[in-house]
Amino acid sequence: MELHITISILAVVLLFVFFQDLKNRSIHIILPILIFVLGLLINYMSLDLSFEVVLYNAIFIVINIVGIVVYFSIKNKAMTNPIDKSIGMGDISFFIAIVPLFNFRSFILFFISGLVFSLMAHGIYSLFEKNATIPLAGYLSLFLILVLGAKHILKIDLAF
Repeated sequence: MELHITISILAVVLLFVFFQDLKNRSIHIILPILIFVLGLLINYMSLDLSFEVVLYNAIFIVINIVGIVVYFSIKNKAMTNPIDKSIGMGDISFFIAIVPLFNFRSFILFFISGLVFSLMAHGIYSLFEKNATIPLAGYLSLFLILVLGAKHILKIDLAF
């Protein structure tokens, strides 16, 4: 499968994540699996990515999850599982799914800028519709579509 076709299919799957998370505040498990498989294909076809980087990115995600657990456990003065209370399982599975798409530096940059983008997007969205939960995987999907579009269609390197 050619790289551009694979990226186009990935963009369609990311659109499904965006609309599903925005509407239902959850995503179907098949979507992160498809993203991960397409990410592995893109990683394999890309000259600037390697499978070793997948491990580093996964370790970064694990460190963040452990940090969230420790933070909420200290805050609540008891061991706390913040999954599905503060962060959804779909959000975590989305982070794991996009691990093969970036080298380590770019992954950290995407992670931070994606969270800032999500915060701003939700701030704007909440002006029109009130909802207590944030569709993080959906916002990050939209941001990833924008990043992929800039890189592969417009040929603009955003350092991702």
